[in-house]
Parts: sequence; structure tokens; C-alpha cells
Amino acid sequence: MSSPTPSETPSQVADDCSICLSTLAPGTVLLTLSCNHKFHLQCLASNVQAQNKQCPLCRATIDASIVQLLAGSTAPSTPTRPVYLPPPLAAVPIQDIPSIEESVDEAALQTAAERLAAAQQAAATGSSDTENLSLITAVTTLEYEAQPLETTSNIYGLVTLQAPTIPQSEIEVMRASRIPLDLICVIDSSGSMSGEKMNLLKQTMVYIVEQLNHLDRMAIISFNISAVDRSHGLKRMNEQNQQILKDTVNNDIHSQGGTYIGSGIQLGIDLLRQRQTKNPLGAILVLTDGQDNDHHDYTSLMETLPEGVQLHSFGYGSDHTANVLVKLAEQGNGGTFTYIDEQRAIGSAFAMALGGLFTCVAKEIAVNIEFNDEYKITHFHSKYSYEPRQLPSNTISIKLPNLNADEKRNLVFQLNVPQLPDNQNVEMNSQQPMSQGEASSVQQKFESKPIGNVTITYIDPKTTRSLTTNPIEFQLIRASDLPANLLQVDRTLDNQRNRIETTQALEEAMAEPDFQRSRAILKAQAEKLKTSISAEDPFTKELIQDLEQSFRHENQYRSSHHNTYMSHQTERGTYSPAGTTSSHQYSTGHQRQLAMHISNKYFS
Repeated sequence: MSSPTPSETPSQVADDCSICLSTLAPGTVLLTLSCNHKFHLQCLASNVQAQNKQCPLCRATIDASIVQLLAGSTAPSTPTRPVYLPPPLAAVPIQDIPSIEESVDEAALQTAAERLAAAQQAAATGSSDTENLSLITAVTTLEYEAQPLETTSNIYGLVTLQAPTIPQSEIEVMRASRIPLDLICVIDSSGSMSGEKMNLLKQTMVYIVEQLNHLDRMAIISFNISAVDRSHGLKRMNEQNQQILKDTVNNDIHSQGGTYIGSGIQLGIDLLRQRQTKNPLGAILVLTDGQDNDHHDYTSLMETLPEGVQLHSFGYGSDHTANVLVKLAEQGNGGTFTYIDEQRAIGSAFAMALGGLFTCVAKEIAVNIEFNDEYKITHFHSKYSYEPRQLPSNTISIKLPNLNADEKRNLVFQLNVPQLPDNQNVEMNSQQPMSQGEASSVQQKFESKPIGNVTITYIDPKTTRSLTTNPIEFQLIRASDLPANLLQVDRTLDNQRNRIETTQALEEAMAEPDFQRSRAILKAQAEKLKTSISAEDPFTKELIQDLEQSFRHENQYRSSHHNTYMSHQTERGTYSPAGTTSSHQYSTGHQRQLAMHISNKYFS
């Protein structure tokens, strides 16, 4: 087999392995080096194990990561093949290095699940009885405490889901026994990432590697106009593989070329879809500082993301295409988008994402709301999927991907309250004696009655067991001649309505290409909030402050508001750009602790 001439492409090179001189037949396990010379994997492994660390044809030095991989390699039991992007993304092939997956340790996984169950139980209840534990609680709220009997109305309703809080003293225990994760980091290595950006990104990747344990698996994919699997498959994060990945990050990833985000995402999705074994949790983290060289619609690609795996996107600097990364996160099974406005925030941004992934307490969540026949849900205000799609209905089932420790989800809907016959009039409860103070104020006592309930079904990721909460009722007073105090708007609900309406305004403003019209949309929303019942509540005041914030240029304006939009839509903690305040409430104690840890260790 002769070396290719400069005019030859890899496909024109003779199909013989220059080590064993046998044909590179289809179905055999092959490895293509960065110099584009191809060999049988086992032949090259034998060569490397004999301390020959250069390409046998051109004498180019073999990447350190491949040398370390092949030094202890045996041929995989099943053949691997080159991976290419499917149409219409096939113009840029992914480097055809075989992926060698390291299997999940099932026995160790079971032991960890039992240990985690005990730790979560202790953190949540202080008890060792795990049989009837429900880690999620729910609270129901209606806009008004009462509604007139003789009229029809449409009011707002709210279901608040609350995951257990991990006490500060239990964080390290939970972290040591957390749910194992399959994590893929897809990082931009294009030319614009040169210098300090790449140095800080490498430090962050090293930090992420060090936070994983021997039950976690990780892959690192770098991309410019094509993608490279730097880890050569999902690897368990034992000490040896951690060192290999850290060396790979520091020595083999260099900034050059253009940007094609789809190549990296495609390779990451392929690694997850082709898994032979799986950890309970899976995630893809995507970071880019630029824009694709050409316009691409990734909707079809994102539809191939495995169920239960979330994609979290990170836009670095003001040049990234925020709307593309937001759409990727929205299509990424409820992922998040983070705008990183300064270089030293890269570490904190990734640490916030890890802090959430490390504390998942529920997945595949179904919130089932059911009202009495006369009461109908007319609108549901969220991006979460729900059934039935056609409203009104007296039942609705809402699907949420997952919930992490210390997180809340506030689900807002509208409810049609029917007129009721006079014989259902609820009079003063004469059987219950009034106190002297009540008697002196001559205040009627009205009795609320249940008009519906909510239950929550979810998968406990540590045991894969399905759990269902006890029903929580919606209570409403129906009577004539209601006193004014029973018709006051609930402030908790009003705050959540303000959040929903602000999220909708942000979405509309970010879709508006005209900068002045976009700003006018947010200004109008800020003025509307100032007239709301909860205008003086700290959270609503923060919403107003963020809507009225000034920015140096339009790109910063759009990136920052995209970040705020996603934060309020998902109610999930992420790094927030300077000057943004309303989304800080979503970060958990564990996220803040990790962010502080990475800042002190790597960026102080």
C-alpha cells in the first residue's frame, strides 16, 4: 500500500492495511488517524503496544488519547463502522474513529441505588422507612377563595410541585451516593475559541471530569465544521480514564476552522442511541461561541434525541446565535439555555448545570389534574406537553421530564367556574360556634368544598420504581352575597401569572426582528406588571427591573433576554448574566456550592 499523494483523498487510497498487508474489508474494525491513514484497529493496537507511536505510513505522531486507548485495547466483539451525518446534514462527515463503549457496572449500580435511597430518605424525612416515601409534594391554589353561586366565571389555578430540600449537612452524603450519569460534552473548537477562551474551557472540562465518579460515564466531542469523539466512546470515569480524558483535553483539542454545531450534536446523539448499556440519567452539554457557517434547521435531528436525555446549551459571548441555542434546549427534552457573558463565567455556568444533574429526584413526571364535571380547564400556560390537546376539559395530564432536589414547578391554568343551582347554596355553618370576636364582627362563616384534585406519578431514578402521590384537593367556596375579603386575588398565584405573562412577552420580543418594536413589547409588559396586585412583591419588582434593563448593544440585549426567557419557562437554575436578578431564585444550594467550588479552585 502506497502513501497517498497530495492530490489524493482518503477514498482514493488503496484498501490494504500497511501493517498486515491484508485488505481493509467491509465489516472489519478500522481506525483512521488524524493524518487520514487507515488501519485495522487490532493491527494498530499491536503496533502501539510495541511502543511504535507514529503512523506506519507517514510517521506522523499519533494523538496521545489514541495511544492511551490502544495501549490496553483488544478488538471489540462487534465491528464498528464510520459514522456520518444523515441527510440533509451529510455534507460534513464525522471523523471515522470507532466508538468503544465501556459497559455500565450493573452490580455497582444496584449497590449505589440502595445507598442513595437511604440517603434521600434520611435527607427528606429523617426516617429509614422507604416503602411509602413520596419525594415530591404538591400544593393547589385558586385565584380566589370563593366565587358567586349565581354566575359563571373564568379564574386562574395553580399547582406547585416541590422537590425535597437537601440540608447543607447532607449535600456531601447525597453527592457521594448520587444517581450515575451518562454525560456527553459537545464543545466548540473553532478558530474563534482561541486564546483565553480555550484555556478556560479546558480548565472547565477538567473540572467536570474530576466531579464524576467510577459509576458515571463520559464522552467529550469537539467540533468545528466536523466533529471528533475525543474519548472514543462513553468511558467510565475511574482514575485511569479520568487521567486519559484530562490529557486529551489539554493536549489534543485545538481551536481552528469554522463552526457547524450540528456535527457535534449528531455525534453525541449517536453515542447515546447506540448504547449497549445505560446509566439512569443522560445529558448532553453543548457550548459554542459562534454561529453556524450556514443556516440549519435541527428539528429533525433533535427528534432523534433519546427520551429522558436532556440537552443543555451554552452560548458564549455576544456573537452566538441565541435563538438557535434556545430552540435546541426547548427541543432537548426540557433542557436549559445559558448565556455566558464573560470568560470567567464558563466554569460557573457548567457547574450550575452539573449541580442540577447530580441531584435528580424524579423523572418521567405526570401531573394529573381532575375537576368535577361542571368545572372545565380552558387554558394551560406552559411549554410542557399535555393531554388532551383540545380544551376545555375537566381533566388534564401534564408531562414534565424531571425534577431536581430543591426545585419547584408552578403549573398555571385557567378554569371555567359554572353557575350552580340555588339548592347548592352554601350557607353559614351554624353547627360550628363562633368566637366572641367573630360574633362581634358579625362575619359570616363560609365552608369551602373540594371541586377537584391533583395527583403526581413519576419514576424514582434510583430504583426505577413508579410512585404516585396522594390526591391533593382544590377547595372553593360557592355562595351568594360573598364578602369582599373572599374575592381578593391570591398573591402567590398573581406572581406566577406575572411570570407566565412575562415569559410570553419575552418570547414575542425575541422573535421580533425589529429592535425598537422588540423593546416596545418589553416596555409594555413592564408597565402592565406595575398595575398588578403583586406589583410590590419582590419577585414582580425583579421582573420589572429585568424588563427595563439597559444594554450596550442589541446582541447583548437578545442573548440576556433569551437567558431570562428560558429561566422563567423552565424554572431551573442556570448562570445568570450580570444585571439579571429575577432568575436567581431558581438556583439551588447544591448548584451554588458547586459554582463557588469551581471558581475558588480554578478561577480565583
